[in-house]
Amino acid sequence: MRTVVISSPLATQSGYGHHAREIIANFIEQRNSDWDIKLVSMPWGHTPFTYPLSIDWQKRLIPLPLQYQPDIWVQITVPNELQAIGKFNVGVTAGTEGDICPEAWIDNLNAMQLVIVPSEFTKQVFVNTSQKHNKPITTRIEVIPEYFDETIYTNNVQLQLEILEQIPETFAFLSVGHWLQGQVGEDRKNISGLLHCFFNTYKNQKDAPALILKSSGATYSVMDRMEIENKITQIQDMFGNAKLPNVYLLHGDLADEEMNMLYNHPKVKAMISFTKAEGFGRPLLEFSTTGKPIIAPHYSGQADFLKKEFICPLSGVLTDIHGSARNEFLIKGAKWFTVDYGYAGKMMKEVQKNYKKWKELAKRQRYYVNLTFTKTAVTAVYKKVLNIIDNSIQSSPQHVTLNLPKLKKIDSETKPTITLPNLKKIEA
Repeated sequence: MRTVVISSPLATQSGYGHHAREIIANFIEQRNSDWDIKLVSMPWGHTPFTYPLSIDWQKRLIPLPLQYQPDIWVQITVPNELQAIGKFNVGVTAGTEGDICPEAWIDNLNAMQLVIVPSEFTKQVFVNTSQKHNKPITTRIEVIPEYFDETIYTNNVQLQLEILEQIPETFAFLSVGHWLQGQVGEDRKNISGLLHCFFNTYKNQKDAPALILKSSGATYSVMDRMEIENKITQIQDMFGNAKLPNVYLLHGDLADEEMNMLYNHPKVKAMISFTKAEGFGRPLLEFSTTGKPIIAPHYSGQADFLKKEFICPLSGVLTDIHGSARNEFLIKGAKWFTVDYGYAGKMMKEVQKNYKKWKELAKRQRYYVNLTFTKTAVTAVYKKVLNIIDNSIQSSPQHVTLNLPKLKKIDSETKPTITLPNLKKIEA
C-alpha cells in the first residue's frame, strides 16, 4: 500500500479550502483501498478554521514535521510554497489572477512531477510566463475543474432564507465574492466598481432593483462586517444627495444548502460579477444551476464553464494591475480584465427589461453545466489523473533491497586462530 500525504487548508473557509476538500474526497473515494492517505491541515491567510471535518478525516490528520518520506506528496497551495517532499510530488494550485506570474514560480512547478490546476486560464498563465522568460516548463500540467454537488445545488428547493423576506424589492441582482485590497475599481473581484456602476445606473430611478451583496473580507467577524459596510457607505457618498437603489449586505458563512437557497430565492433574478479574473470562479458555476441569467466577463477561469452564447457577457479590456491591488502574486507588469462600465449598466437594464429572453438562454447554460461540471462528471477526470500518478510511479526507478548472504556465526568462547606460512630467513 502506498503512503500518501496531502497538505492543504482543508479546514478553512476559503476557496483553496473548498478546492482541497474536493480533491481529498476524490482521492479517498477512488484510492482508499490502495493508498494509505494522511492529511496535514494548513492555514490560509486569516480565514477561520471552522469547516467541520468528518471523523474519518480527523483520524487521518498528522502533524508536521513528517516522520517519514511518503510515496506520494500532494501539496495544495500557491506555487511559491511548493516543495518536493515525497518520492512522487503533486502540486495543486490556482496560480495567480494576473496574465503572468512571478518567474520563480516556474522553478517551483518544475520541482514537482505533476501539477494540477482548476482551469485552462491558470495553465495558460504559467505558459505565458514560461515564454516571456524563455524558461521551459518541464513538469506535466493537468486541468481538473472544480464542480458542484448535484445533490445539493438544484432548483428543487423546499425552504427559503427567511432573511431575504425582509427585502421589499421583487427584483434583485446577486453578487458573491470577497472584497479584497485595492482602491475603488481596482479590487480583484471589483465589487467597488460594481457598486459604483449599480448606483450610477439606477440613481434617482423609481422602482429600482436591489443588489444583494454576499461578501466579506478575510474573516466573518463583527469588525470585518463594519469595514465592509463602511466601504459601501464611502461609495454611496460619491453620489451626494442622489436617491440610490438599495444594497443589502449578507455577511458571514453560509453552508452549501443555504447558498443554494440564496441562489434560488424568487427575489434573486440574476447574478452579476465584475471580477477582473478568477482561477476558477465557483459561485458563478453554482449559480448556473438555477437557470437564471448571469452577467459577467467571459474571461479567465469562468470561461471554461460559462458558455458565451448562454450568458450576458460583459465587454472590457485588459488593464495593468493597479498598485493598490498588487502583491507578491499579483505582480507589476501583469494585466487583468476591467469591464466597460457604460456597457455593463446597459446590460443590467437589458436583462431586467427582457428577462424572459435571458432566462431562456440561462436554462441552456444550466443544461450545459449539468452535463459537464457535476461531481459525477468531474469524477471521471480525477480517475484519469489518478491513473497518471499510478503509472508514473510504476515507471519510475524503484528501490531494490540488497540481499546479502548469511555469514556463519563464530562462537564467542572460541578464539579464532590464524595460520601463517613459514617464511624463509634471508641472510644479511
